[in-house]
Amino acid sequence: MLKRATVEKSAASTAFKAPGNPAKDSKPMEDWWLVRDSGAHVGWVLGRMIDLDVPLEVAQYAEGQRIVAYFQLNQVTDGDKKVAQYLMLLTEPKDGMPFDFNQARVFTWNVRKHRYETAYRERKLNGVLPVTVSEEDFGKEGKLPTFTLRVKDDAGNVVERKYKMNTPIVRRVG
Repeated sequence: MLKRATVEKSAASTAFKAPGNPAKDSKPMEDWWLVRDSGAHVGWVLGRMIDLDVPLEVAQYAEGQRIVAYFQLNQVTDGDKKVAQYLMLLTEPKDGMPFDFNQARVFTWNVRKHRYETAYRERKLNGVLPVTVSEEDFGKEGKLPTFTLRVKDDAGNVVERKYKMNTPIVRRVG
């Protein structure tokens, strides 16, 4: 299990092609990730072997998908404790996909029911890392957490999509 490590997907995820019939002779693609820990150790890890230390309360909502990354957006107060709200990026549980993630979900904490709820879900993304998480002042709405997803459009160009979260609502910023 990786704790407190920076992880990046290799841009060199390629299929190995053997001579002859590509359908029979090519090996499946593998995703390799460059990992850096807090002790400055660096190395390559096979993507499917990475187990992120995602809090169980939100990890249970992965629904069989591979969790690629998660980010704390902010915290809310529930009684005498602070509870984090998260952005989670997921993908299908197989290697060699032409994207880093294809789903984004935001989990907010319902202070009345004392549980996580899905505040936002977007599918069919051709997302690429990195993702940016920050905070921005939106005037009357105040300072809100924001996140920027990088996705490939139909032409293969990477475009940025920015979102803001005004708990529990997540909206795309135009």
